[in-house]
Amino acid sequence: MTKANASLSRRDFVRWSGMAAGAATLAACAPPAAPAGGDASAAPSEDMEVVVEAWAHWEQGLGWIQNAMDNYGFSEENPHITWNPVVAPFGEIHDKMLAACASGVGVPDVMRVEQGRMAAFFKGEEICFIDLTDRIGERMDDLVLGSAVDYWSWKGSVYGIGNEVNACSLAYRKSVFDEIGIETPFETWNDLMEAGVVLKEAKDMAVISWHDLHDGDFQIMLFAAGGEMFDENGDFGGINDLGKEILEFQRMTIHDLGIAIGAPVTGDSTWSPPIYWESFRQDQIACTLGAPWHNGKLGREDKIGPGQENEWRLQRIPGGFGDSGPTATHGGTSVSIPKQAQHPEEAWQIIEFTHLTDAVLQDSIERGIWPSYIPVLDDPVLNEPYDYYEGQVIGELYKDLALQMPRIFQSPWAPEFHTAINNFVITPVLQDSADIDAAFSELEPELERIKSL
Repeated sequence: MTKANASLSRRDFVRWSGMAAGAATLAACAPPAAPAGGDASAAPSEDMEVVVEAWAHWEQGLGWIQNAMDNYGFSEENPHITWNPVVAPFGEIHDKMLAACASGVGVPDVMRVEQGRMAAFFKGEEICFIDLTDRIGERMDDLVLGSAVDYWSWKGSVYGIGNEVNACSLAYRKSVFDEIGIETPFETWNDLMEAGVVLKEAKDMAVISWHDLHDGDFQIMLFAAGGEMFDENGDFGGINDLGKEILEFQRMTIHDLGIAIGAPVTGDSTWSPPIYWESFRQDQIACTLGAPWHNGKLGREDKIGPGQENEWRLQRIPGGFGDSGPTATHGGTSVSIPKQAQHPEEAWQIIEFTHLTDAVLQDSIERGIWPSYIPVLDDPVLNEPYDYYEGQVIGELYKDLALQMPRIFQSPWAPEFHTAINNFVITPVLQDSADIDAAFSELEPELERIKSL
């Protein structure tokens, strides 16, 4: 595909979707069109133009890589290598990726795979991406592995790198708690609960909102407590006393104490649509839990926006469950190289340059993320005081959390498991106060059914 026809036509999508539907039944990806190991003798000479085609579901996810190549010297040093971004809506592009892997037709050199969709690529006997473990090598020590590689790893091999440290924290509106005489930060979830009782009485304000159509809050708390959303075999790891304690705490704060509410969401956007952030602007909710892409820069227009400067602070995740770890990982998108890529070596050159050097800071400059590449975490661009958080240097917090990031496992059944967990447990318990033991009992056979498909 060339730049001239990089956009997806409806006809293309119908054809690719049909391929994707059959992809799940294939035992392996098509044979590589070029040596996956990147034999140097087969590589183009430096005077031959190479166009590295990359697919993703949002423009900035590929645009920052081009800008990093331009601004940090890659393009000048490698003028024969150019970057061709192809962007399509989330579902369409991931279906197209699966279809291309299954058919071997029209395969790009780089695929940006969202962590929740990587599971589909792990269902065959052979995985269609190049194993990057040896290419990264000792530089694994330079990466926050829980965010950088774990979501794109299976059975000990790494099939993608994410550039974001998705270190979760609690953002709390300090000015509100100061007004009612509550000391912050919160050491434990019990401290937050007690503060919520006072806050509800004083200001009729929810201390936090729990997502009842999405298992993200449950997963974050489970990871921070030392639990596993999925174990090394890909099975759900939350049906245990720890998982039940966390869910009971969330249920109790909504239904028994009335100090929390279900997260305001709408339609298919079940995490943080505009209506979610509007509730914070309207003084309805005082805390939010999430990764930097969620609560790291609340002053942005697409979050709470101007008006609550110097009122918020960030802290580690409160303790009180399990191992009481300070953080968790949540979200991310990889750069992965298909085995059928026409230019695997040039694709790796770009990935290596933009993810394993200070060029990764380009995405921080553009989007405000914190990189998963440890050597840049002290860079001044990440460590400026942030007025929205009362002058807090949030980069210092994120570095501390990054270095304590838990390791996690991915699952081949992750999307289906998440849907089942929501339908059988999260929504009934948090919306209707359903019995937790009964909900988990109903979930178990559904998970086995999913694995048998």
